Parts: sequence; C-alpha cells; structure tokens
Amino acid sequence: MTDQPPPPPHDPPPHGQPYGQPPGGYDPRWGYGPPGVPYGVPQQGPPEETTWAIFAYVGNALIGFLPALIVYLAKKNTSPFTRFHAAQSMNQQLTMLIHLLVMLAVCVPPAIALKEPVFLAPLLIPYLELVFGGWTFIILGAVKAGKGQYYRFPTFFCLRMIR
Repeated sequence: MTDQPPPPPHDPPPHGQPYGQPPGGYDPRWGYGPPGVPYGVPQQGPPEETTWAIFAYVGNALIGFLPALIVYLAKKNTSPFTRFHAAQSMNQQLTMLIHLLVMLAVCVPPAIALKEPVFLAPLLIPYLELVFGGWTFIILGAVKAGKGQYYRFPTFFCLRMIR
C-alpha cells in the first residue's frame, strides 16, 4: 500500500486551480480538513465562551466555588459549553468538600473520645487528594476549556451533582 492521494479526476481543472483538487481546494476523499486548519473544523464557539469557561476553573483555584457559581448562573441558559465547564468546576469543589467532611466525621469523634490525636492522621488523605488530584484536574480542565473541548473529570474527583 502506498500513501498517495487518489488519482486525479479525468476532467480538466478550472482556470488557476491545481489539477486533482475541487474548486474549494479541499478533497474530502483524502480525509484531511481544509488547508490552514490543522485538525479539521475547530469545535469551539466564540472566544467569549472559552474565556468564561477558563475563568470558572481559575476562579475555582484562586477563590473557591463562588466564581464558578457566578459563571454558571450567568451563562447556564446561553452557552452549553460554559455551563458544562462551570458545573464541572463547582462539582469538583463540592466533591472535595464532601470527601473532607466524611473524613472529619470519621476521624474527629474517636480523637476526642480517646484523647489521641493520632486518629486525626487520616485527614492527610483528603488534603493530599486536593493538592495533587484537585489541582491537576483544575489545570487540565482549564486547558481543555481554552482549546474549546469538553473534558469530564474522573467520577472520584468530581461527582456530577450539578448538571
């Protein structure tokens, strides 16, 4: 097998058009997008949508869930792309909060009852989870949003509570 394009059509090309290319300069039989577009037609909408989606993640990293909530409430009826990323950002924050509260509920009562602070050591788990997993997925989500792509976090780090 050779990696050559299909043979050109038998009719002559229009004036100024390379032989074997349709008038638009793109032959769908070759399987590539039009010239100048590296990966076919881009997925993203207006740049404003990607900016709002990125802001939901950056605000999540800097302040907490409030910026994502504001973006979600402002754009939920106008932009499905922005709504998806803002909801995912809020879901990630809420999931991390739930993980922390569960660990507090499990670790604090024995530590108080037995007066042993060693029972508080498992609280290190949600902290490390937030530091490594949380930040990694926030950055990854912001990068994907900036490229105009949808990206879902793994369920353990982001339960879908807000849709």
